[in-house]
Amino acid sequence: MAYYVEEKLSSSAIGARRPIINEYFLSSYTMAIYNGCEFGCPYCDGWAIQPRPLNERVRVPIDLPERVRRELEELDRGDLVGITALSDPYQPAELTYRLTRQTLRAFADYGQPVLILTKSPAVVEDLAILERIHASSLAIVMFTLLTIDPHLSEKLEDRAPAPALRLGAIATLKRAGIPVGVALLPILPYVNDTDLMLHATLNAIADAGADFVIWDYLLIPDERHRGRINEMLMRIGRYPPAYYRDLYRGRTLPDLTYRNERDQALLKRCDALNLPVRAPHALYAGRLRPQNEAALLLKHTAFRDSVQGRVHLARQGRELADLIYTGKATDVQLRASPLYNTLSAILQRTRDADA
Repeated sequence: MAYYVEEKLSSSAIGARRPIINEYFLSSYTMAIYNGCEFGCPYCDGWAIQPRPLNERVRVPIDLPERVRRELEELDRGDLVGITALSDPYQPAELTYRLTRQTLRAFADYGQPVLILTKSPAVVEDLAILERIHASSLAIVMFTLLTIDPHLSEKLEDRAPAPALRLGAIATLKRAGIPVGVALLPILPYVNDTDLMLHATLNAIADAGADFVIWDYLLIPDERHRGRINEMLMRIGRYPPAYYRDLYRGRTLPDLTYRNERDQALLKRCDALNLPVRAPHALYAGRLRPQNEAALLLKHTAFRDSVQGRVHLARQGRELADLIYTGKATDVQLRASPLYNTLSAILQRTRDADA
């Protein structure tokens, strides 16, 4: 069980604006509520950046809500803040401190768009606040879900809420009109990446009513984390370390050929289920800064282009997205995009506001 350390923030609560927009979480800013995570899932990147075990100690910034309110005064209302930074905002500490709830109240008061990434159905307890935010700007909830197999889930993330509870929360939020996504983060080779496993998981996600899904692959940033992953594999299936050694070959991500093949299989299955593989444009259209909206549309289109082999078009789209986000795109560059008419209509809102 983790122990809590109450403290005051020594740096900003929300942090600096991202130089490029986060296409997974639609965010221009990233923040955490707590530092450390009681769920302590062994595959989490957080283990690699913490000097002590991730789930041993949770730092509780008791002045966070007050700091957030001050910082929101300086933020553009079209910039989404992602509460997504390697610490679950609805871990058990939230039952005691309610820092996430107080932070969301600040977002509601200021009309600031927000996306929350969690594994806990406890987010539903703040539904009324989420509805307030969504009525004035944009509120999205994303659930991390690796599998719907309760036995595998218990081995992978035994301290996190069961998959069935997360699926139930997705349905509840969807009925209330709150956009909901699912993050298959991470895809674990030989564990939750088989066609049968992905078929069952994606079908359950679609049946629960999720608006979209994203995915990415297990990151192994250093040898310490590699050892932890090997221990996890031995616990859940007695996979020899050679399996990952051959697939990763010392890199932080698995082999590109493997990722491309899995991307294509996931995209094909999602298309068959009519399950968007990034947040649909309709969810955020008109709710973010025009530059952010246009950049996200381009990046989400580029992802599909990349998976389907249109590499040059994907690269062109991503480069243009970054130029638009930073306000550096020229009309000549915009006209080179197949999405020119849509992009021009989105960006016209900026020109109208400046007129």
